[in-house]
Amino acid sequence: MSEFMTIQTFSKRTGISKSALRYYESENLLHPIRSKNGYRLYSEDQITTAKLISSLRLAGIPIKDIQMYLKENETVRQQMIKNWIKTLKQKHHLLSVSLRYLESYQKNDQVYLLEKNAEKIVWFVAESNPGKFGNHFRQRKRELERLNISINNGYLRYLSGKESIKAQIGFGVSDDVEIEGLSDIDSIEIMSPCLCIALPYTSPMTEIQKGYAQLMNYAIEHGLIPAGPIIEWYRGEHFEDLDLLMPVARISKMEGRS
Repeated sequence: MSEFMTIQTFSKRTGISKSALRYYESENLLHPIRSKNGYRLYSEDQITTAKLISSLRLAGIPIKDIQMYLKENETVRQQMIKNWIKTLKQKHHLLSVSLRYLESYQKNDQVYLLEKNAEKIVWFVAESNPGKFGNHFRQRKRELERLNISINNGYLRYLSGKESIKAQIGFGVSDDVEIEGLSDIDSIEIMSPCLCIALPYTSPMTEIQKGYAQLMNYAIEHGLIPAGPIIEWYRGEHFEDLDLLMPVARISKMEGRS
């Protein structure tokens, strides 16, 4: 056998198409030498590399990550593999949630999927009877507006109680907002991005527990595991639009998601 192989022979030896081999070369992943006539020539030891590149591509690894992987030492490579595994597991979970939603769509077209972006939230603690937190929202909203802080969304997160409810009420604000001059802030949180199942709620606020139960039952029926508590999500100038959100999958920004 000759020391080098033509692209046709190399393609047969690896099972990788000639067009894919040319693409790997154009992306600086695989480097054949050129004969005097300009033909690509591959060496025996490039077979393993070509198969590795093909396998990583089939696993959904981005070109830029493969380029980096091929240049790194074994320690860095092992860490990259761990990161890829974590990313693929997350994608698998997101696909599983999406599939279960689609399978249930005809049975319950009220519940929908929502990808909630990261958001900075200012939280206050309040106590009231179920469905009676309107005054607390209005008071805190006025405090923020007096400081010229724009509000994107309103939130309520249950803490404890049954007849008298203790809850956090929160307001989504811009990331660059400095929170000064506010009284009784409970916490400031950067809410992580997540995939949620969501239920629009239009019934009387005094019966909102039924909405919680409906969303929880939907999750149980379709095998969805909550990734956090149910949150009331308010929008509109007067917070007139309300949906109940249940996170079912966290979404992390990792290298290689593109």
